[in-house]
Amino acid sequence: MIYDSIENLIANAPSFMPRVAELLPLLKAASAHSYEELQKMNFTPLDVRLKEYDTRPAPEVPFEAHKRMWDLQIVMAGEELIGCCPLADMYETVPYDEAADVAYYGAKGPMLKLEPGMAILVAPWDGHQPEVAVTGTPTHVKKLVVKLPW
Repeated sequence: MIYDSIENLIANAPSFMPRVAELLPLLKAASAHSYEELQKMNFTPLDVRLKEYDTRPAPEVPFEAHKRMWDLQIVMAGEELIGCCPLADMYETVPYDEAADVAYYGAKGPMLKLEPGMAILVAPWDGHQPEVAVTGTPTHVKKLVVKLPW
């Protein structure tokens, strides 16, 4: 898992991430444009998913993990917490769905705050719990999720 600012990823990722050149245009666009502007852009061949939702209390949000994809998550508006837990320390609650590349889990782990300007890259061996409210009040989030093949 990598948790850092978008600016640091732009500056440093080329030195340690293979194929990061494919991501740099998206990272630079996320740093310079609004969510609404990004909706009009084409980032082919990347699998970019634009999501909007209201955050929820942690007990309502399961952990998830993927077998075939890494998740690069970038919050463009709002804020959320994302729980983190090694896959080996979680227990499965919903079996793996091959078509959706996701299984759901119960777990506990530290929470990281995602807000505009921050990104998290989650590996297939990292469980993660996105969409968690920072406070007791839900926040509306606009986020990019990029699915990167492993």
